[in-house]
Amino acid sequence: MTELHKKIIKYYDECQIFYDLFWMNKKNLAIHYGFWEKGTRNLHEALINENKAVAEKLDIKKSDIILDAGCGVGGTVIWVAENYGTKVVGINISEKQVELAKEYVKKKKIEHLVSFEVKDFCNTGFPDESFTKIFGLESICYAEEKEDFIREAFRLLKPGGILVVADGFLKRKDLNKEEQQILTEWYTGWALPNTRTTVSEFHEKLAKIGFKKIEFEDRTQEVLPSSRRIYLINMVLYPFVRILNLIKVLSDTNTLDIKASLNQYHIFKKQIGLYGIFSAQKL
Repeated sequence: MTELHKKIIKYYDECQIFYDLFWMNKKNLAIHYGFWEKGTRNLHEALINENKAVAEKLDIKKSDIILDAGCGVGGTVIWVAENYGTKVVGINISEKQVELAKEYVKKKKIEHLVSFEVKDFCNTGFPDESFTKIFGLESICYAEEKEDFIREAFRLLKPGGILVVADGFLKRKDLNKEEQQILTEWYTGWALPNTRTTVSEFHEKLAKIGFKKIEFEDRTQEVLPSSRRIYLINMVLYPFVRILNLIKVLSDTNTLDIKASLNQYHIFKKQIGLYGIFSAQKL
């Protein structure tokens, strides 16, 4: 296990409580941004909107075998299985999150469609051409080398298979000192690797590995309401978390998470980064 993996696992194991309390609910089990499309009334609808957007790009059929690369606690995996009746496998390097996901599946009684495993999405150990569709929903940002994930996804897909990645990307690299500090605090607090990939760079990596029909949609405006919501929640939480950190009730990881949650809003507002969906096909 790499040092980066240890940091990611530590982050999610120690910060899951914040997601439970302030973000996901037991219906969606989602920890992504969500899309505030026209007519969206609340966060729950926004989170489901993003599931729908990913599913649409995947062009899901009941006969598919789908891999969620970095599945969190299984919210989108469960949603896909329930809504399409297709088999879905979720993988995650956090054993704690995988165990939570398994508990949720048991409650939903869909074990015949869904399974979860502790695996690295850059080196899964699955046989070649195991899946018809693969998606990464705000998880591929954790790949230290994005090309390692793309190569593994290409290997795992059957011919004609589709890859979808919904995530944040660097919009520009000409950052001043203040912007660099914002980016660094965001990466540090959310245990992200120090790899700054632009949309064009990710596109080039997909093409290099052999993917075709590569498309990208900028959905930044649709995640901004969620980004602002995260910012406001953490503005309120920050002084309390600092006090609890000082008396050793909460860890340094929790404090860094709060700072990162504040900075993620500035990433979008200052146009340092953007959010969008890639789709590509293995022909």
